[in-house]
Amino acid sequence: MNFLGFKRHKVAYIIEYIKWTISIALLVLIIIYNYIYQNIQEIFRDLLVSVLMICMGYVILSTKKFKIISTFIKKSIVEVYKIFWPTYIETLQMTFIVFIITVIISIILWLLDYSLIYLISFLIR
Repeated sequence: MNFLGFKRHKVAYIIEYIKWTISIALLVLIIIYNYIYQNIQEIFRDLLVSVLMICMGYVILSTKKFKIISTFIKKSIVEVYKIFWPTYIETLQMTFIVFIITVIISIILWLLDYSLIYLISFLIR
């Protein structure tokens, strides 16, 4: 039984590897196609590139990594809705408090700097 489970995981790994190889090959094919066939009418080129991009997207959407990433994104969106966002008034009040504290600290630092300069100039004379 264990051997069959191992074989099943190995087959799934090989399928994932093939999917990623196909998607990378399609991306390289799109880049090469756009570079080589610049003389073809733009609408036909864009149409073929769009079809190849859709195929590449379908292959990527069917991979296990994408399913894990999409689950993570969905859970993150749910967590964002759970956050307590402050109201407009609370935001203004907090901004005002931060501004006042910044002004007070800057005045204290200015007084400290001024007194140290005065003390050093007094000692130098």
